[in-house]
Amino acid sequence: MYLTIFDQEAQLRQRSLEVDATSLYSAFEKVKDGRKARGKRYPLALLLTLLMLGKMAGEKTTNGVVDWIKERESWLKQLLSWPRGFPVNSTYTEALAACNDQEIVQAIAQVILKERAEEERKEEVSSRKEEQENLVHTAMDGKTLRGTLGHARAEQAKVHLLSLYECETGVVIAQEAVESKENEISASEAFLHPLFVKGRILTADSMHTQKKWCAGVHAYGGYYLSLVKENQPGVLEDLTDFFEDKDPEKGEWCYYKQAQKGHGRIETREIWTSTQMNEWFEQEWAGIAQVFKIRRT
Repeated sequence: MYLTIFDQEAQLRQRSLEVDATSLYSAFEKVKDGRKARGKRYPLALLLTLLMLGKMAGEKTTNGVVDWIKERESWLKQLLSWPRGFPVNSTYTEALAACNDQEIVQAIAQVILKERAEEERKEEVSSRKEEQENLVHTAMDGKTLRGTLGHARAEQAKVHLLSLYECETGVVIAQEAVESKENEISASEAFLHPLFVKGRILTADSMHTQKKWCAGVHAYGGYYLSLVKENQPGVLEDLTDFFEDKDPEKGEWCYYKQAQKGHGRIETREIWTSTQMNEWFEQEWAGIAQVFKIRRT
């Protein structure tokens, strides 16, 4: 049901805000009722809620609101759990005259700000989900260029490049020349920029499983998948103990197995994933979402 009396096309031109009628009613209950107790047949919160709904629908006068209520009487009774009929024009006028206008404004502002904050939170969550679903797989890898190892001149160094490239398209989006593979760690910091990181999931070999680098990727809105080997002995030991535990709680573990035939062999890959170690690692590894174990046969 369209609440507004305006043309639907006009409504689409502006950003709408859904406000819960029960939230309005609860907020208006805090407004002090200045009317005398005698003859008070309608709660102030009900009157203010009806006026507000009519106003939000586009009515500019009390008479217009009263007419709007008459046309939707059964729906409003159900919406507000109100068993009797609705008041006439003079009831609204007298109630408003006995109220503090600033209290009414504050009540309305409280509801709108709360609803707007909730709407923005939902949009942010939705945006994050959409972003995660459309992450661009981007790999960081270093290679020594073919033909640069055996130079005629001994003083000419081999060329080693650290590259950031999109796996699906094969396009190199960033590149840094380094003296040797050992210098890749410092060179990788040049890629910590929103242009290269945001909306991407970055993969690299175990050399780049560094707390500082992972924190940088997380800070700029990206995601990382890092392999743990002997260069992180403490983390490796923790993960090994976790996945080899004979009696862990595996209720939320996930498992997948895949077999492929090629190059004269059958290769079987298995993966186990878990979020149970997140709390253990989150202080040192920013943005951690899960840990995993891969076994290849």
